[in-house]
Amino acid sequence: MTNAKDAQAPRRRSRFSLWLVRAVLLAWVVVGLLGIAVGFVALLIYEHALQPGVAGPPVTFIVPEGVPAQKVGELLADAGLIDHEFFFRIALKYDGANTPIRHGVYELPHGLSALQLLHALYEGPLRPIDVDRFRVTIPEGLSLAQTAALFEDPDAFLEAARDPDLIAELGLKVESLEGFLMPNTYFFDREPTARDLVERMFRQFQAEYVRLARDVPAVNPLTVVTVASLVEEEAKIDEERPLIAAVIYNRIDAGMPLQIDATLQYALGKYGQRLLEADKQADSPYNTYRYAGLPPGPIANPGGASLRAALQPANVSYRYFVSNADGRTHTFSSTLDEHNRAVARFRRDISVQRRALEAER
Repeated sequence: MTNAKDAQAPRRRSRFSLWLVRAVLLAWVVVGLLGIAVGFVALLIYEHALQPGVAGPPVTFIVPEGVPAQKVGELLADAGLIDHEFFFRIALKYDGANTPIRHGVYELPHGLSALQLLHALYEGPLRPIDVDRFRVTIPEGLSLAQTAALFEDPDAFLEAARDPDLIAELGLKVESLEGFLMPNTYFFDREPTARDLVERMFRQFQAEYVRLARDVPAVNPLTVVTVASLVEEEAKIDEERPLIAAVIYNRIDAGMPLQIDATLQYALGKYGQRLLEADKQADSPYNTYRYAGLPPGPIANPGGASLRAALQPANVSYRYFVSNADGRTHTFSSTLDEHNRAVARFRRDISVQRRALEAER
């Protein structure tokens, strides 16, 4: 008579064999998928970094003095000559020549690979750049009107910033490029016109926004840039920008008016001035004391840090913030009681400062 244990042994061996076959097949599938992924990444790198491209229209490209080779990749990406500075880093490693890239003015065609662009840069600039004469610095947080006032012909700047062809590229219903011109220091190989500067700032914004929004779920660019402009006006230190953005979004979600002075100052042209109670009654869609939600559009041109904060606000419950007596930082609160205590503390600290200043006189 056959023992029951002996009868079960072949079945156990059969189940083990089946499990082993499945494990081997799964391992092969995983290896295959990894191979496909590695192949896809390799193909992507080859196409963008190494595969020769077809030269298109040339672009004036400037390498400022003292810029390292790795930073040149960022400048190429900002100029729209490559999709990402990572591909230029790959080209640098692949080439391995470590040849210095000289500063100056280049004419680089669209459509070339990162490696081709690297070799073109190795050939040297067409001419040097007169940095002192053709350097334009636009501070962060200025409105179009404030930016225009920096130049001899403000009207030409404003006209360029309202160009219908440039606005059409945004695909948004806006009357100007307010908020969509990136503050920065710009270098030109000749004295720039107002149109030259507006186009450069606009292209820089486009490149920066695409880079920052790449890993963020689909959002309305007008909303993002409007929030970023508010953050730019309120924040003094980078660490607080995501917190201020969170307060703005939280108040909007709760149906609360934003009550941000900068929006009303923008509407009234009272930049940086103290608002009166009568000002807060102004019937303007930019009056965030009277109307809940965001104003119709940006109130300034925000920098990259504020754009990043608007795209990636802090995950906090704050709905209020008030300045601290140091004039730089803020106290953030989730409830009105907490906020009122922070306001009272601010007033006490300011009062102490004022008495100390009066005692020194």
